[in-house]
Amino acid sequence: TFMVLTQSELLSTMIRKMVRYVKILTVVALPVILVFTIVNVLLLSRLGHHSHETTLILKEKIYNKGSDGSSSKDAAAAIQRGLHAGAGPEFAAGHAKVEEERARERSADGETSKRRKEADDAPGANIVRDDRVEMKDQSIDAMIQKLKSSSSVLYFFPSFFWNLTMAEMTRKLGAVSRRSASTLEGYDSIKQKPDDPPLPHWKLVHRNIRRFSLYDPDDPNLEALMSDLRNLPITETEENEGGTQFKLNVRFSDGGRAVIKFMRYPREVEASENHYIFDDIERHVAEIAAFQLDKVLGFYRVPPTTGRKFNITSELKPIAPDSMYKTLFYSPAGNLCFFGKCDYYCNSAHAFCGHPDVIEGSVMSYLPSRNIATRKSWYQPWRRSYSKFRKAYWETNDDLCDKVRQDDPYNNGKILLDMIDSHTFDFLSGNKDRHSFATFKEWGNYTFPIMYDNGRGFGRQTYDAMSILAPLTQCCIIRKSTLLKYLKLYMGPERLSSLMEDALKPDPVAPVLIRPHLNALDRRLIKILQAVAKCIEEKGVSEVVQSDKF
Repeated sequence: TFMVLTQSELLSTMIRKMVRYVKILTVVALPVILVFTIVNVLLLSRLGHHSHETTLILKEKIYNKGSDGSSSKDAAAAIQRGLHAGAGPEFAAGHAKVEEERARERSADGETSKRRKEADDAPGANIVRDDRVEMKDQSIDAMIQKLKSSSSVLYFFPSFFWNLTMAEMTRKLGAVSRRSASTLEGYDSIKQKPDDPPLPHWKLVHRNIRRFSLYDPDDPNLEALMSDLRNLPITETEENEGGTQFKLNVRFSDGGRAVIKFMRYPREVEASENHYIFDDIERHVAEIAAFQLDKVLGFYRVPPTTGRKFNITSELKPIAPDSMYKTLFYSPAGNLCFFGKCDYYCNSAHAFCGHPDVIEGSVMSYLPSRNIATRKSWYQPWRRSYSKFRKAYWETNDDLCDKVRQDDPYNNGKILLDMIDSHTFDFLSGNKDRHSFATFKEWGNYTFPIMYDNGRGFGRQTYDAMSILAPLTQCCIIRKSTLLKYLKLYMGPERLSSLMEDALKPDPVAPVLIRPHLNALDRRLIKILQAVAKCIEEKGVSEVVQSDKF
């Protein structure tokens, strides 16, 4: 009995203590939590306009935003946003200054503005007409004079430079090397028998891949392949497992294969300045424009890509993979949408929607099968750190090029120049996502980088990511033929923007690029040449301009 009473008393004592502790916690903790909540609400209400979407962190980091430059239009837009957000007097002063400069420009060019206004008000005028970039820069003009008179680079400007069009010149530069280069051994060993059916266009284009170029711009089979990509029926589909966003692998009735990226946003929607590179949405028009830009510039490294309109109901739904079919739904607007399955952005908030069931997409032709041509993936030295918290080495140090020159495959003299070509190409499109590149393995290190996956280009119209040019500015070298092409476009009469506009006109989803993106090409071309001019001023022509047979 004594033991039972003792245990009962102990239990009663423990209960009383627990009740006392609960009362203390209630009296002390609840007010603290309440005060903390109120403070946070007040802070969020004050600072909420600086917040942005939660980002998905990959393994490494984004580019150093502080090293990139934007145009004055970006600054004006930021000031305007600040005024709308209730910013202080310093924003108002900045805005007044911008408006004053704009007023002076308008008064100085009043007649031009009047004519442009009349054209905009004319029937059928439905595109924004932005001012064209003035192709004039003092440092570039001084560089051109130095190149004309330099004895260290004999005959820098070839005789044909002055009289040929850009298309004629790009075909002339490096033509001997391209034409005499070997083709893929895998196709050489496959012999066509007399009674075999004719080869499809995609296979004929593949058979013409050479050691230094992915395609021949004058190959008649290339244009026939583009037509096939636009028109042939699709017989099979499967989800593309690579990458962060949804893509569809398809097979056509002729056995050819392609990768489709669908339209998610209208062309006028710009990428957010608050987004990290891994948060940027891929754009189908960027893939289409990248191929034509590659062709205009005479690099010939981007797989043939075109636009196409798809009927989701009749073309895709009957043969869609389960990962796509199970996500089909109708939006509140009555449009047929889907989002598929992928690591990021595969949800109803980021769906692809038709109008009502017709959707645009880019169609990129497959590379040859790995059974025919094995590819090797290379580490890109100036790749970005895909993390919000760390910077890549080259972002804080300028000596990376000295290290890279000693490493394979960049120590052979060609691939490093190709890499600088690739970065100037990416700078023109605004693509910051070149984290690696591939080559055909059978040609070792002395070949060309294949430039696929260009979907993150053409996201910003008035912002120029100067950090993309790091290989050019840190190595201070550029291939002579590449510099000749850029100078040809600078000196005119042809402009890069005009050539691109003409090249993209026949595309089924034209206009592929809106006017501000076309203007950005001219503006960025000037910035590339400014960087080269600075290198030549510091190091001299002979050290910067690398003359080779390409």
